[in-house]
Amino acid sequence: MTRPTLTHFKPSEFGIWYPLMNAELLQKLDAFRAAWGGRVIISPAEGGIGRHGGEGGTSQHNVDRWGEVRAIDVFPQVQDPAGNWRYLDNGAQLEHAYQVAEQVGFTGIGVYTDTSPGHMVHLDVRPRKPDGGIATWSRVNHQYLGLQSGFA
Repeated sequence: MTRPTLTHFKPSEFGIWYPLMNAELLQKLDAFRAAWGGRVIISPAEGGIGRHGGEGGTSQHNVDRWGEVRAIDVFPQVQDPAGNWRYLDNGAQLEHAYQVAEQVGFTGIGVYTDTSPGHMVHLDVRPRKPDGGIATWSRVNHQYLGLQSGFA
């Protein structure tokens, strides 16, 4: 696979998954970072980039099903008044991250308020729904809910 040139990320940040990363995912992730205007930390959690889930697993992270990594989990950061970078910790920040992800064209966006060290965003490049819409959800207290619950 041809790898796009990235401005904001290094191949080493994707570890062993880099050769299997979907090119569109990488391009949109780079565009997300540019539009976000701040730090975007790739989740170090196991499965936060790629994972093996067998051919039946439907996760967009699942290389066994799709033959490539089509999703990534990230921790966008914001600056506090003193100029220090910190993880997202409220619904308004998470909603802004969602809006940026939608703006750059991700077709699967999940917002998570129950992750550490801060709120997390799942980004993927799955095919659009038949009506042209995108897949969205939140996870709050380990329950998957509608998107708006993540912004409350």
